[in-house]
Amino acid sequence: MKKWIAALAVLLAVGIYIVWPKASIEKPVVVSAQMNETNKTITISYITTKKDETHLEEAVIDGRGFYPAGTTRETIETKSLLDQDGYQLREDVIRLTEEELDYFEKMSWRAPPATITYSDYEPVETTLIVLKEDEAAEGVMDQQGIRYAFTAPEPMAITTIGHYDSAASLGYSYKGQELPSSIELEEGETVELNFDGPYQLASDDKLLVDIETMDGKHHTRHLAETMEVPEGYLKRVVAENP
Repeated sequence: MKKWIAALAVLLAVGIYIVWPKASIEKPVVVSAQMNETNKTITISYITTKKDETHLEEAVIDGRGFYPAGTTRETIETKSLLDQDGYQLREDVIRLTEEELDYFEKMSWRAPPATITYSDYEPVETTLIVLKEDEAAEGVMDQQGIRYAFTAPEPMAITTIGHYDSAASLGYSYKGQELPSSIELEEGETVELNFDGPYQLASDDKLLVDIETMDGKHHTRHLAETMEVPEGYLKRVVAENP
C-alpha cells in the first residue's frame, strides 16, 4: 500500500512538472540600453530565461556597430541582476574608446535607434538613451515614483516634455493644475514632473527627460531610477513583448 502511494505521488509530481507552465521567450527582451558619458560605457540589460546560455554579439547604434562578433574586443562578463519565475535579468557593459565617445558627442539625437544581436536569436530593435556627463539631476523618490522640479534657466515657453525609458510613464502638473498646451515660465520658475513606476533595471539605470521650448531649444536631464523591481515583473514584461 505504501509503495502504491509513493508511486502515485511520483507520477503526480512528474505530471505536474510536465504540464506546469515553463519560462520561455521568443527572443531576449531588452529593458534598458544607455550610453553613459561619465562611465564611458554602453550598458544593456535584458530579460531571458534563467537556463538560456545566449550572449551579446553586437550592438548597432544609429548604423554603427559596437563589439561586433569576431573582433578581439569583448564585453565584460555578463552579470545576473535578478531571478524571477524562471526568468533572469542580465546586464552587459561595453567599454568605449575616446573615438567612440566622440561619435556620441557629435550625435544630435539623444535617443538613437539600436539593434542588439544575441547568439541564436533574431536581432532585437530598441532605443539607446545618451546620457551626458553634465546633465545629471536630482529627483525625489517616494512610493509613487520620481518627482523632479525643473527650474527655468531663462524665460521660456515649454511646449512638450518627453522621456525615454523602458518602464516609466510620465505625468506632470504646473502650479497644481492640469497642464495647459504650453507653459510660460519666467527665469527661476519651476514645473513639477512626476514619473510613475520607474524601476532600476540596470546597475546604474537612468531616465532621460527632454524639455522642448517654443523656439526649438531642448533642455535634457537624466534622473536615477532606484525603485525595487516588483514580484512577477520580469514575467509580465516578457508576456507584453512576444
